[in-house]
Amino acid sequence: MRRISSVLSVLLAAAATFVAVPAIGGQTVATAAVSPIPAPTGPYRVGVHVARFVDAGRADPWRPGRRELPVTITYPADDVRGHVRAPYVTADAASIARAGGLDVTRLVGTRTNGYLDAPVARNVKSLPVVVFSPGFLTPRFVYTALTEDLASRGYVVVAVDHTGDAAATVFPDGRVVGMSVTDSYSETTQRKSVAARVADVRYLFGQARRWNSGHVIDADRRALPAGLGRVIDPAKLGVFGHSMGGAVAAEVSRIDKRTGAAVNVDGALRVGTPAAPIVTRPSSRPVLHLASSLHANSAEARAKWWLPYLANTRVSGGWSRVYRLADSGHASFTDVAAFVPQSVPDVPFLAIPGGLSLGTAPRLVAIATQRALIGDTFDRFLKERAVPRLDNPKAYPLVSELR
Repeated sequence: MRRISSVLSVLLAAAATFVAVPAIGGQTVATAAVSPIPAPTGPYRVGVHVARFVDAGRADPWRPGRRELPVTITYPADDVRGHVRAPYVTADAASIARAGGLDVTRLVGTRTNGYLDAPVARNVKSLPVVVFSPGFLTPRFVYTALTEDLASRGYVVVAVDHTGDAAATVFPDGRVVGMSVTDSYSETTQRKSVAARVADVRYLFGQARRWNSGHVIDADRRALPAGLGRVIDPAKLGVFGHSMGGAVAAEVSRIDKRTGAAVNVDGALRVGTPAAPIVTRPSSRPVLHLASSLHANSAEARAKWWLPYLANTRVSGGWSRVYRLADSGHASFTDVAAFVPQSVPDVPFLAIPGGLSLGTAPRLVAIATQRALIGDTFDRFLKERAVPRLDNPKAYPLVSELR
């Protein structure tokens, strides 16, 4: 972990201060220079609210006490006057992350495209809630480019830090907890983390109903931003995640009937060494798997889970696709792809399915493609919109279907 994190630190040191992302239709959308994150492509501005939950009915698997979860809730906003942009990472969080081997100190002081506690957009109603689970050992803020964009399309996105297995878990009051994992890649730790994360997501599904009914949801009694609770639709729930978080999203879709749709972003369909249950018992809910080319082309991955999964999915009849993003790596689905200039090459030893490779794909095109696929999946299955291009991988740059 420390070797990989040190390389990520070097990559982040090359972060750009101004980026522009080409939209799928070819239009270029530029960010304000205040944010290193490409501007969201949806019709709404973005509001940001941070909260802390305590699951009183569950012991924390990593630390003494009840399970405590910080989340960043991102949602559509319009009137942002008087509200400041949310920080990308705080100095305290960067310090703890650095102690865990992930140096993001150069990004302290940068801002996101979201406005803290801005009121919800005035013309929205019946907003779906989508929970986001980050990669193993990875803080939730490293996926801001994806969560902001989905929120701008009319979703309430709840990004969670799975306390204990992230390099830095950031709470609303500024408190930061380092990771409790000591044997990161042992099978016992992997199984323990997946089980905890699945329970975390399902707990947050349950909280969505409380938000809509007007209950105080925050363990510190912070109120939701103005108007947000009344427009949440707790019957429209989705989940997506990256790496282990993606595998968790797929598993939640398999076991929790409240799931309207799931997107697995470059997550291996395994728990420890064995194939995940979804390989032999596919989900009845819609699932999109978006894989890096390194992952999708791996002979081991194809033999152990992708091909058996596809065969069993065809028998079960549920909607599922495995889409491959050409010339991409595992880190292509994180904010690193936005921060690191195209001219910075990959480190050779990281060009493996789970490594921090960015591949050679145009990075901002890759981000635009991910945003479009994630948004289109939830638009079809949570908003019940006709999205015919979702069944046509050629409609998206860099995408082909794994069969």
